[in-house]
Amino acid sequence: MSPAPESVEQVIEQFFPGGFTVRDEANALAAWAFRNGPLEDLHAGEHSPLLEDKRYSRITDQEMKELMLSACKQMERLLRMKQDNPDVYWLKLMEYAHSYCRDWQR
Repeated sequence: MSPAPESVEQVIEQFFPGGFTVRDEANALAAWAFRNGPLEDLHAGEHSPLLEDKRYSRITDQEMKELMLSACKQMERLLRMKQDNPDVYWLKLMEYAHSYCRDWQR
């Protein structure tokens, strides 16, 4: 077992080499806003060959509206947290980025 990091900066460097960047924040916000919501429901299920044909829509207007409203509600919650309690915001965002965005482009 490695020794405990001495500072927040060391923890950040351990999990986010080069620091927690604006891109890392953007990745976490995008994942948080869309993940585990209506998009996940659309993604679930069996593959359909119709999805391969770009001539056909893959989601309805109502589904798109639901996706965007859900994402906006999540973004509002996150931005309010950033404004009202920035320490909690950064901690939660880094945890989310580490959990869901590790393999994303940084």
